[in-house]
Amino acid sequence: MRVAFVGGRGYHSNHGGVENAVREIALRLAACPGLDVDVYGQGTAPWFETTTVAPGLTAVGAPEFCSRFDGNAVLALANCLYALLVRRPRVLLLFASGPSLLAILARLLRVKVIAALRAIDSQRDKWGWLSTRVLRLGEFSALQVADACTVNSLEMFRYYDGATRGLIYIPNGASAASAGSDAVLERLGLQPDGYLLFAARLDPVKRLHLLLQAYARLPADCHLPLVVAGGHCTSAAYRQELEALSGTGVQFIGHVDGDTLDPLMRHCAVFVLPSILEGMSNSLLAAMHSGRCVLCADVTANCDVVQHEPAALFKADDVNDLTQRLTDYCRHPERRRRCGQAMQQIVSQYFCWDSTAERYRDLIFRTAGQPTPAADA
Repeated sequence: MRVAFVGGRGYHSNHGGVENAVREIALRLAACPGLDVDVYGQGTAPWFETTTVAPGLTAVGAPEFCSRFDGNAVLALANCLYALLVRRPRVLLLFASGPSLLAILARLLRVKVIAALRAIDSQRDKWGWLSTRVLRLGEFSALQVADACTVNSLEMFRYYDGATRGLIYIPNGASAASAGSDAVLERLGLQPDGYLLFAARLDPVKRLHLLLQAYARLPADCHLPLVVAGGHCTSAAYRQELEALSGTGVQFIGHVDGDTLDPLMRHCAVFVLPSILEGMSNSLLAAMHSGRCVLCADVTANCDVVQHEPAALFKADDVNDLTQRLTDYCRHPERRRRCGQAMQQIVSQYFCWDSTAERYRDLIFRTAGQPTPAADA
C-alpha cells in the first residue's frame, strides 16, 4: 500500500519541525511490511523527480519553479496534485495547517487522507489577515474534512476539543543529536558546557528578542557566549530589531545543518527556548535527549513536554525571570547537570520515534480499512 507525505520541504530538508518529523516517521514506516512511502518536497529539476532513499522509501521533488514563490502554498499544491493524479497513494498524509487545506482534493478523488496538525499556526503573529484566515481554513479542513486528524501536543488536543472531535494525539519522538564533529566548537571558539544555545527560526513568536534582552542584563561573571542558530527571518523590521539588541558575546551562525547543530546541542550549557507558540519542539526534545539543561517559556505546550518540571521553565515573556534563571544556571554547573539528567529521564519515558511511527502505521491501516500486518510478516 502506497502512502504519501505532503507538507514541508522534503525528506532531506532540516528546515524545521515538520521536515524532521516527516523524515523520522517515514523512514520507520518504510520498514513496515505492506507499506511503500513517498515523501514530497522541493526539487531542482524542470519536472518531478523521484529518488530511492531506502527500500520502500522514495523522495519526490517538485519542479524547481514551485519553490520560487513565497511560502509553501504552490509547492504543497503541486505535490498534492502529482501524488493524487500520478502516483495514486492509498493514504495521503498532510502535515501542518496549510497543506491540510488540500484534504478536499483527496476526498474528491477517493483517496483516504490523514491531516497532522503540528501547531496552532493561525495564532502566529507573523501572518497577515489573509494568511491567518487561510490557515484557519486549513485547520478547519484538518478537523472536518480529513478522514482522520492527529495532533502532536496535548495543548492542541485540548484547544481543538480533541475528545469530542475524535482527534488522535501522537507525540513526536526525540532524536539523538548524533551528527557532526565536535570540531565545530573549536571552529566557533566555544568550550563544552560553556555557552548558551538558541536554535529556531528568527520569528517574533520564538521570542529571540526577549532572550537578547535578558542576555544583555546578565552579570559579567555569567556572560557565557550566546549562539543563535536560526535563519529565515521574513521581517526586515524584526531583523533590524535583533541586530540592535545584539551585543558582545552573541554569535549569529544562521540556519545550519545537523552536522553543525548537533555538536552544539550536545555540549551547550543551557538550551533556551523562549518561544510562546509551539506544537512540540523537536529542538527541545533533542536537547533533552542529549541530557542538556533546558530553559523554556512556561506555555502549555512546553510544560507538557518537560512534564511541568520547574527546573526547565521560566515565566513566558518575563525578561526578569529569564534573566534570573539564566544567571542561576550560569553560576551553578551542578544545577545544570541535575536539570539535564531530569530531562533525559523524561525523554526516555515519554518520547520515542519508534512508538510514534508505530501509531501512525496503525492509523494508516485503520484509515485505509485494512488489517495491520504482523511485524514479522
